[in-house]
Amino acid sequence: MKIPHVSFYDTSTVYYSGYYLNGFNELKKSQPLAVNIVNTLPARLKSAIQNPEWQHLLFAMALFKFHNNDKEWYFCIDTHDANSVNAINHSGGYHLPLLQCVDAYFKVNYNPEIIEHTPELKIFREKIHSISQFFPLRPNSPLALSRRLMLAPALLGFRPGLDHNQPYRGYKADALNRLRDLKNFPSLEQITARRNTHKDIDIFFVTSFRHDPRHVAVMERRHQIMKQLAHTPALNIIKGFSSYKTKTLPQKYAQESHPRLNQLEYLDMLSRAKIVIYTQGTSGCISSKFSLAMALGIAVIGEPLANNPELLATHTHLKQQFSYTDPDELVERAIHLATHPEQAHELGSLNAKLFDTHLAPRATAEYIMNKLTQLE
Repeated sequence: MKIPHVSFYDTSTVYYSGYYLNGFNELKKSQPLAVNIVNTLPARLKSAIQNPEWQHLLFAMALFKFHNNDKEWYFCIDTHDANSVNAINHSGGYHLPLLQCVDAYFKVNYNPEIIEHTPELKIFREKIHSISQFFPLRPNSPLALSRRLMLAPALLGFRPGLDHNQPYRGYKADALNRLRDLKNFPSLEQITARRNTHKDIDIFFVTSFRHDPRHVAVMERRHQIMKQLAHTPALNIIKGFSSYKTKTLPQKYAQESHPRLNQLEYLDMLSRAKIVIYTQGTSGCISSKFSLAMALGIAVIGEPLANNPELLATHTHLKQQFSYTDPDELVERAIHLATHPEQAHELGSLNAKLFDTHLAPRATAEYIMNKLTQLE
């Protein structure tokens, strides 16, 4: 009898798929399971993948097939920030053609209320499942993922965007992105090894600045938090905006400028923090900073988790950390924890346990397998 088999269709970027590939590769170390990476398109999903009106969303869609005992299930992991969909202008966080074709659709920013109030999603609600947020990880199958450097996606019939609002710009741009990701991302072991890093930063809040006008309200809210933190000189606080598009911030925010950090630099500073302040992503999403803080076992104070409501319902210690919308109250609570290290340590330990048992790549792969076997 053949062992169960997971096939990954390499249509996304490593930034979004590496976390989940790590999970399946870890799972196969302890149970019968084969994992391979495929560069051809599956016949059943081919028309959905090649749909030109939706290809720009493929970069953040991880596509798989699970084969077991002569049965097979196609599933995808949608890692987009947005929890909604617009079927007219083909935007939002759902790839509707894939949702129609797969057996299971795992959504990172899963919001059951949005699904119930969106007819295009509601009819498929039984196949849409919540799944844990990712963060960039070095894949443990780099050679297989390097095949895309020789096989341009356009040759296989699809043209995925390179990132949010960034259309496909050809083979060279795609290959450079793939090389950068395979080289620069840390491994999970590098991240969890930093749990015991000496904590010499009391509060850490370095966040990206988005110049798009639609993000003005979010940037202003982050700025209010920084201004409140400025009134606590007795603590070692690292804060500021890092700008991705330009070297300068608007005049209003110029004094909060912070040098841009690469993946390892950000990880190093975050691991040194006693408390990290968390704000929602620019689409109201759960950002990858949430999962990274959990992996490092750091206490967090921040805004509510707008999606994946089962997290707060199941893990009550998260409510103590993600309940603050008023900047004054948020900063006050962060200062309290920073000056009460025993409470911060307890919350950090609970966060690490949550990550290891429910959110880590291996635990996420086990969750997927359990959901799929329930479809039999």
